[in-house]
Amino acid sequence: MLSCRDMYLISSRLARVMNNLDSPFGGMNMIFAGDFAQLPPVIGHEHAALYSRTVGKNATSLRDQEAAIGKALWHQVTMVVILRQNMRQRTQSTEDTKFRKALSNMHYKACTAEDIAFLKTHISSDLQGRSSVNEKQFRNVSIITNLNSQKDEINQLGSERFAAETNQQLRHFFSVNTIPSKEPEDEHRGRKDFVGKKHAVKNGLIPAKIQQVLWEQPTCVNTKLIPGKLSVCIGMPIMIRNNAATEMCITKGQEAVVYSWDCHQGINGTEILDTLFVQLVDPPSPIKLDGLLQNVVPLTRTSVTTNC
Repeated sequence: MLSCRDMYLISSRLARVMNNLDSPFGGMNMIFAGDFAQLPPVIGHEHAALYSRTVGKNATSLRDQEAAIGKALWHQVTMVVILRQNMRQRTQSTEDTKFRKALSNMHYKACTAEDIAFLKTHISSDLQGRSSVNEKQFRNVSIITNLNSQKDEINQLGSERFAAETNQQLRHFFSVNTIPSKEPEDEHRGRKDFVGKKHAVKNGLIPAKIQQVLWEQPTCVNTKLIPGKLSVCIGMPIMIRNNAATEMCITKGQEAVVYSWDCHQGINGTEILDTLFVQLVDPPSPIKLDGLLQNVVPLTRTSVTTNC
């Protein structure tokens, strides 16, 4: 997702192209979709957020001047549609309503004393009558962490635990890695080639020793957070991380369990995953594909460019 600072820049560049026309976007109706109460972007922090008051404050560089022009264009938006229905918390118990309200207020940094008191009742505790993460119902739930390195460690330990508890062996599937002949210009700046040998970059091959190191690295060491080795077993809980097919409920954040897979053997003897079949857990609507059980959907292998 673009940060709002980038959106400023795009808007200002569009304006420069059409500066001889009457309206900012050449008379066209523009629709901008996104989270206008977003948390600060990772790159640029609060200064790059839409709500920031610092954009254009000290426009001493060309980039800052363009951002200021882009911000001025945002002030010409004449209609805003706010979507208020939360599609992931749709049940109507008293606690669900309180939780939904707290999330909404948290979104705008406007939690009330009532919201905070409610959230405190859900802190894990060993005291009698209080919820604890050690309870059976929380055994395989998703966990939100502060750092990707923490997420990677939890995933590894959780995978090993699940396999042991279900008397299974983890099946390891490995990525197929090559080096592009030329990096994109914006990604190449300020970086050294991963493999400092011209012949390796030229023919796209990765030396065996380096390839083994890549496979053993945690997911967080590359820019796209793609695992070099995927370890799964039947029934393992997973979370889908991309909006691959929204019409089939294959959306980011949807939980599922591993149902089956198709794979083949690579030239070095490793197993390569082609398709992972997962069974969706409580999807918004039932999904039935020909030849598959209800709510079983395929996740196919894709190609991604990342930096390690």
